[in-house]
Amino acid sequence: MDERVRGGAFVSATELIQEAVRRKMEEDSWMEEKTLEAEQSELSPLTREDLQSVRRLIRQPHATRTAFNRLSVSSRP
Repeated sequence: MDERVRGGAFVSATELIQEAVRRKMEEDSWMEEKTLEAEQSELSPLTREDLQSVRRLIRQPHATRTAFNRLSVSSRP
């Protein structure tokens, strides 16, 4: 983080953190929008339960999602 601030990408560590939070909120909003679109579409192969699972996964802290992804990948045939 300090390297990015020293490199001039951000004025301060606070600005870097604010930008990271802003981006996360935009990503969450985009994902929620796409999830709602899929839920309302008759063409989506996803069920309402599938989409609720996506929402729960999105709301989990990053470390938990990362561990979950490792588990899902390693348990695939």
